[in-house]
Amino acid sequence: MKKLFYILVSIIFISCGSRKVNKTTIEEKKDSVSVVDIKTEIKTNENTEINNNSKIDKTEDEIIIEPIDNTKEIVVNGKTYKNVKIRHKKTKDNSLHINKKKVSKNALKQQIKHSKKVVSTSKVLKEKKIDKKESLVKYFYLFILLILLYLIYRYRFNILKLFI
Repeated sequence: MKKLFYILVSIIFISCGSRKVNKTTIEEKKDSVSVVDIKTEIKTNENTEINNNSKIDKTEDEIIIEPIDNTKEIVVNGKTYKNVKIRHKKTKDNSLHINKKKVSKNALKQQIKHSKKVVSTSKVLKEKKIDKKESLVKYFYLFILLILLYLIYRYRFNILKLFI
């Protein structure tokens, strides 16, 4: 009887069922590179004019005294000269000097900037599907229960004697 009890308890706690597990992992990686080129042009035109005007006013008084005869006296500006010939020369110069300079400077600067941007994304999807099939053990338990009820009904008097 004890053996029958142990067998029944072990059958109740041990189940026969099948389980199927599908595990899928999807890994998705995206790498993208974007390149941006920026071109900058700078044009510089410089024109410079330099004008130098110089005005010169020049007056010269030139007095030339040449001796001719030593016996005669000549007085010039409070000075006495003897036997001379005086030549007086006045020169006036009004001149204008014009200097013109033209300086041209043309420059062209070009700058090219490169910028690179790398974007990396990764996505991991994990999916787990469990397919559990129906176990037939519950019908087996029902069958065992019917057998137990039949045995209890048949041996009801013997069982009562054991407990009393």
